Amino acid sequence: MSERSIGSDLVQVWPSANGDGGLLRELTAHLEARGHRDGTVHAYLESAIHFMRWLAERPSDEREIAAETVRDFLADHLPVCGCPPPAPKSTNTVRAALNQLLLLQGQDRLRVPRLRASDQIEASIRRFDDYMRDVGGLAWQTRWNRCRSVRHFLQALFGSQPLDFARIDAPALVEYVTEQAGHYPPTTIGGMACALRSYLRFLRFSGELVAEVGDAIPTPPSWSLAALPPSLREADLKRFWGAFDRFTAIGQRDYAMARCLADMALRCHEVADMRLEAIDWRAGTVQLPQTKHRQGDLLPLPNSAGQALVDYLRRGRPPCTSRAVFVHHRAPMGEGVAKTTVRGAIRRAFLRAGLPWTGTHILRHTAATRMLEAGTPLKAIADVLRHSSLDTTVIYTKVDLPNLARIALPWPEQQP
Repeated sequence: MSERSIGSDLVQVWPSANGDGGLLRELTAHLEARGHRDGTVHAYLESAIHFMRWLAERPSDEREIAAETVRDFLADHLPVCGCPPPAPKSTNTVRAALNQLLLLQGQDRLRVPRLRASDQIEASIRRFDDYMRDVGGLAWQTRWNRCRSVRHFLQALFGSQPLDFARIDAPALVEYVTEQAGHYPPTTIGGMACALRSYLRFLRFSGELVAEVGDAIPTPPSWSLAALPPSLREADLKRFWGAFDRFTAIGQRDYAMARCLADMALRCHEVADMRLEAIDWRAGTVQLPQTKHRQGDLLPLPNSAGQALVDYLRRGRPPCTSRAVFVHHRAPMGEGVAKTTVRGAIRRAFLRAGLPWTGTHILRHTAATRMLEAGTPLKAIADVLRHSSLDTTVIYTKVDLPNLARIALPWPEQQP
């Protein structure tokens, strides 16, 4: 792509003022190497120019291309931007473009968009996130969820007022959690309570809170065996499999990923992390290097899943050097997919099939249910699901309704 196609007048303004004429060319090469389409490259480069023009007007000590300046640009400038075109203002497009600029500079991507709140709240949230990462070793998704819950709590308690941690006492916590319990299911409230306890431990760890008030946070009751695990019946499965266009490369990939979920009871990250060398075609097995409990497991490869994998690897998978089984067919071309790619493919298939589900775990439940109905011993089902305790697998005995109906006693009728 030539510089003229991205607006040669804008390209010349930035280098002449800042002596960094190679940055945009490097970004162009970076985006093209990742396999982005011309239209996407065009939009990303215009977004980068928009950001750099804004950056050039800041004080000299605040012109670094860093995550903090990107946050300021997205939160403070973009919502009120009056810059003349071309100056993209779509938050999603601009954030994606500047993430690539940060990667080019050797920095971490900006993963959590800055929400409008007081500076003190945001500063405390950032310190909490650092604590969870450095001390707790928590994954990004867990940290993001906890930061979101804590941010909502602090905004509700303080609003735009200065932070006063002395106000975080037992009555305030009980009132907040109780009020939220009227709007969300118990599982959501349980996650929120866990996040607040984690934040309170951080405050005590950092010396900002003296009182131990975490025990005052109420936890909603949760009975793991109270409900039947959902699963797809044969008619639903037929509609689900028909939602994949197996005449296209992406359709073959998505169908093979769905087969791994539904036939092998894999989790999303296990499908995304599957490697070519992990499949033993002669033995009909798949080696999982790391599961939920960080143990390697050897699973049988069912014929249906194996055939879907063969079809994808022979006819759908693009030529690349990646050892991942499932790869991107668009930018970043040839790189292994993420678990979000797997989850998104299943969600879209459910939507096309007109089925009410959106999550992937129902396919895992379906695999367990079908094994149980086929007479598979409970211990074997637990091994396939990789449950560390057989008690976790017992819940699936409740879905064998035909056998349960045979042993159920008749309901006593009222005698006259």
